[in-house]
Amino acid sequence: MRKALRVVAWIGVGIIILGTPLSFSFSSSLMSIGPMGIGVAWWGFTWILGTLGTVLLLVGGFIAKPRYLWIGAIVVGLLYISSFYGGILWWVETNKLARGLAVSSPGLACIIGGIVMWRLSRRSSEAI
Repeated sequence: MRKALRVVAWIGVGIIILGTPLSFSFSSSLMSIGPMGIGVAWWGFTWILGTLGTVLLLVGGFIAKPRYLWIGAIVVGLLYISSFYGGILWWVETNKLARGLAVSSPGLACIIGGIVMWRLSRRSSEAI
């Protein structure tokens, strides 16, 4: 059971990584031609993949406790948030930061989850 959950956690990392190129592509288009004529479907798809991957990562990570998953969680969270670079600048310009926070919430959850996993793994190694 624990091995299966370790695999599920790493599959969650892969699912998040799978969605980020779409968001990078959309951010690039937004920065080059502006918001006119560009839909946000890719960001929505990235958010769906990010949410699914985050759930798998956190559930598998906190139950099975893979050794280096915390590094993967932090890196993939930073990658996920950075994929919205075009939107972040646009949301700051238009004063719609709450929308940006909602879209980047899977990345924030991965970063926070990775830090908590790291702290828990450090605590258990200090007890030995």
